[in-house]
Parts: sequence; structure tokens; C-alpha cells
Amino acid sequence: MHITIFVYGSWGDIRPHVVLGMALQAAGHEVQVVASRGYEAWVRARHLGFYPLTTDVNTFAKEHASIMDANPLQQMQIARKLLNPIFTQMALEVLDATRESDVLMTVEFGVGLLFDILRVNKLKTILINPAPLNPTREFVTAASPAPDWFPFKDWYNRLSYTLIRRITWMILAGPRNEVAVKHLGLPKSKFKDFQAMLAVTPALTTVSRHVVQRPADWDERFQITGYLFDDDPQWTPAQALVDFLAAGDAPVYIGFGSMPDSQPEATTRLLIDAVKQSGKRAVILTGWAGLGTDDVPDSIHILKYAPHSWLFPQMAAVVHHGGSGTTASGLRAGVPTIIVPHNADQPYWGRMVKQLGVGTEPIPRKKLTADKLAAAIRAVTSDPIMREKAVELGKKVSAEDGIREAVKVIRTILEENQPSN
Repeated sequence: MHITIFVYGSWGDIRPHVVLGMALQAAGHEVQVVASRGYEAWVRARHLGFYPLTTDVNTFAKEHASIMDANPLQQMQIARKLLNPIFTQMALEVLDATRESDVLMTVEFGVGLLFDILRVNKLKTILINPAPLNPTREFVTAASPAPDWFPFKDWYNRLSYTLIRRITWMILAGPRNEVAVKHLGLPKSKFKDFQAMLAVTPALTTVSRHVVQRPADWDERFQITGYLFDDDPQWTPAQALVDFLAAGDAPVYIGFGSMPDSQPEATTRLLIDAVKQSGKRAVILTGWAGLGTDDVPDSIHILKYAPHSWLFPQMAAVVHHGGSGTTASGLRAGVPTIIVPHNADQPYWGRMVKQLGVGTEPIPRKKLTADKLAAAIRAVTSDPIMREKAVELGKKVSAEDGIREAVKVIRTILEENQPSN
């Protein structure tokens, strides 16, 4: 079958999709990736097809870093104004890219944008969700707050999925309707139809079963497969990094990945102050925020890139934004975690790390101070029980093969839809 994987976002978003695409192509399918043009050479080097999107999400994030300073409602309003034309263009490009495809794989948010295109191009849809997004009474959706005070947990849990889907549907209404009415000659779709589609659309939650257990009330179409790791085995470290790691005790990793920052100099100074207060050594990742300075103490190494699979096992602890991929790598490495959530599903992973006993209470980005971070670093690096739990969980996650399991589930889904001879 011809499979298209639609993925917009950062390296943390695209890497697991590409490694899954490689496995599917090895299983006999023809796979293409639809993503920002900046990833084209990297994807084609892995022998997958590629269709470029006009928008470069890396550039967009850097140019609009100030959005992160607004409150959630303001973020939604600003993003909607800025992103509507981008999403419209993106949808039209996916429309063109999938004319000859049989299957589209994307995250749930993508279905809200491409709802009419999926039907026009007669695409079998498979969701690849990096966090649990299928409705259940057992826990709240990863995209929603989880108030401890709410008295009717089962009811609230189930309702949270509908609320988030409603918000998603509303955010994408402009570009989706423009594509439907202006370009496809269709009437505006209704939310109830979106809900009905998601109820029968197969979904893989690419998370370890030791981190999120599959709810008993999930439909059989919804499965948890394990993490999709891309380990970059050909990478070799710079000598400066090797020398720094060998020069003292295991450092703490600090990095916020693809999260932009409107004041990177101030954030860098905050992180340096926290490391000094903690009495530990640290590796600080520059990331999309451009963290870093030439004026750092000998106890800190500024890093542009290193694979998590190589770096994290050598750390005393990891401090990060709580992206699903970075969280997965930290858990597999078997080291304690401190999550500083910025948005999206990151608060959820912060709660999970605390619940699993392998990290501290999350520190929301807007409440981050040097004192709070230093205290958290001292806590995770001095707690033997937390360290023991992190090591134990790391062994369990390492023993899983999420890619193999995902391919197995996808094969079953596709075989069920093949006509019988």
C-alpha cells in the first residue's frame, strides 16, 4: 500500500514518524512523509518519499517566540490569526500529496484539519498519537488539566476528551472550511461527524505500557504499542563533550528542545544560577530558544546536539520541557526527571513522571525560578529511592520494541480492510 505520513512540528515530532515509516517500508509498503522542507534531505537519506510543506515550523517558532509569554486564551487567539493561512496552505498541500495514497497516518489534530480531504481522497486513516487521546473514564486526556478537587472524576475524564476535540475543531474551522467550500465544493462539516470518524478510526498510542496502561474501556481499535525511538547510532560526540563528561561527576542535562523563548539570555542566566546553587555540573542544550552564552563556568557545558540515547544515560538527572519524545528518552535512560512544562501535553507528562515516582513535581515554565530549579535538582540527585525507581522503569522501557509492535498493529489494521479473494 502507499502510505503517507503527515507530520508538522519539531525534530521530536518527525523522528518517531520517520523511523516508523522506515519499518513500514521494510515491511513492503511504499511510504512518503509530508513535512516542512527543512527535513527533506534527512528524510530522503532514509530512503522514504517526501512531499514538502511550504511552512518551516522552526523558523515560525523563532519568529513568534513571544506567543509563549501570553496566557492560554491569548495564545489561542494569536495562533489562530497567524496560523489560519498557514493551515489552509498546509491542507491544500496534503490534498495534492495524497491523491495516489491509500493510507494517511497523522496525529488526531491533523484529522481536524484534513477531515474533508480524507474523504475526498478516500484515505484510510490511522492515528499515531504520542500521548493518550482516545476517550476513557480512567484518566483525563493528555491535552487537558487534571484538577484534583473535581468530585466526579469518571464523568470529568470522559468529558475532557470531548471538550478538547471541540476546541480543536473550532481552532481549525477557518482553514478547514475554506478548503472544503472553496476548493472541494463541499458544505461545512459538522463536529458530530468529526466525533463519529474518530470513534472508528484506529489509533496507536506510542507510549510504553509501563508508563500508561491501556484503559479497560477502550475500543479494540485503540492500542498502546510502546515508544518509537530513533537512536542515531552513527553519531559521534565532539571531543569537548567527551572531555567534559570525563572531568567530574555525572552532570545534569537541561534543555527545552523545540520550545521558543522570547528572552533566551535571561533564561540562560536563570539556568546557570540554578546550576551554581545546586552544586552540580550541567549540560545545557541551546535548542530552538538559542540558550547559551560564552560566559559559563567550568561546571557547565553548552551543547548544540547529542542523541538522547547516547547522552541521557550519562546524566545524573534530566531537566526538560516534557515533550513526549524527550520524556520517553529520559525514562528509558533510567535517570530521574524534572519537567518544566510549557504547553500542550507537557503538563500531563510532568504529572506522570511525578506519579511514577521517577521525578519531582513539575515546575510550570512561567513559574520557573533559579531557586525552584536548584531545589528540584538537589532533590532528584539525592533521593536513592527515586533513582532506584528510575533505573527499574528504564529497564522495562528498554526491553520493549515499540516499532515492531506498531508495525504489527498497523499490518492487522490494513489486512482487515483488504478485500477477500
